Amino acid sequence: MIPFQRHILKNGLRILVHEDPSTPLAAVNVLYNVGSRDEDPQQTGIAHLFEHFMFCGSKNVPDYDTPLQKIGAYNNAYTSQDHTHYYIVLPANNLETALWIESDRMMELAFQQESLDVQKQVVIEEFKETSLNRPYGDMWGMFNDFVFEKYPYKWMPIGKEIAHIESVTMPIMHDFFYRFYRPDNAILVVGGNVHFEEVVSLAEKWFGDIPAGGCSAKNFPEEPVQTAAKRLSVERDVPYPMLLKGWKMPPRLHPDFYAYDLLSDLFSSGQSSYLYQKFVVDNQLFTDISLTVSGTAGPGIFALVGRPAEGVGVDEANEQLDQYLYHDFRLDDNLSHDLQKVKNKNESVLLNNEIKLSSRTSILAVSESISRAEDFAHDDEAYRAVTEEQIRRLAAEVFRPEKECTLFYRSRG
Repeated sequence: MIPFQRHILKNGLRILVHEDPSTPLAAVNVLYNVGSRDEDPQQTGIAHLFEHFMFCGSKNVPDYDTPLQKIGAYNNAYTSQDHTHYYIVLPANNLETALWIESDRMMELAFQQESLDVQKQVVIEEFKETSLNRPYGDMWGMFNDFVFEKYPYKWMPIGKEIAHIESVTMPIMHDFFYRFYRPDNAILVVGGNVHFEEVVSLAEKWFGDIPAGGCSAKNFPEEPVQTAAKRLSVERDVPYPMLLKGWKMPPRLHPDFYAYDLLSDLFSSGQSSYLYQKFVVDNQLFTDISLTVSGTAGPGIFALVGRPAEGVGVDEANEQLDQYLYHDFRLDDNLSHDLQKVKNKNESVLLNNEIKLSSRTSILAVSESISRAEDFAHDDEAYRAVTEEQIRRLAAEVFRPEKECTLFYRSRG
């Protein structure tokens, strides 16, 4: 559990403070509850574009990076499907500089057309590099679009197509900013060699006068229950084929999430895992195979990705996987031992994630964005509480052919 205290300003800004006197540093996180799922399907990629645009100066601070560089700080940001997260790590005695800069760009950006044109081109080049010109670059975007029918996880944060970025205008940017980049849609997390009362006082000073935006509840379309298997086959100029299989899973807050996560570890975490032993070591049908879970605020994907071994066709690999998952696989008497092993490994990962100050404040910010940070304070206990019966039930519920989405990503070579 990461200790923290909470305060909420009158304008709705949520403040979490994590005191750690053992470090000379402070970490400042500003997370906005806006990600790619908040976009218009005909204007995707704007949340990611806005992440870039936020570094182009605000009304009173034309150069965001220079003041931070002068005090030995470093900063970065990322955009996910659920949120946009900005963070700064700096000497704790310079905390107010970070709060001043972040408050100024929350209050009002510079909104210069030249800056927008530059950042649009930067994002377009990133789109080309990561999605069009890189082998397998379009694979996960295609897979998400294929798996989800209605929920706006159908596209990745980079966007669906370049034309959506090219068509962004300054009025669109204005509207996006004043809808989503408001204090009542934001979370401020400060950690390190700081004191709660001091942080609250400084936050009141720098953020207290920023008007709220009146963000209304987000009503996303409900993802329909899948009742029949889906298959999609594509060909690309890639050196080897890939096989992706997905089953829809509940959101991060669902009580079964912990069992889903441990089930994925049982199947693919380490060389002794079920899939690795069966398909890489014993049958040598794959050179690599893994199962992952989504930890998203909305519905996720229990996703399997595998690279068939040389000389093994992607169709043959899929048939063998289906036979194993839907007919041959059984959780035997070793489950108790295997489950304890992945629990131990998971606990080690959780502890390692909390070693760095910046990781702790990031965990608090993301947790608070999904629900409340308190709801995730006892994740370690929740993982330990997962039972063999839960794992058996979930395996039976998940691995059903009518719930499966399969993408055959074929090589033209």
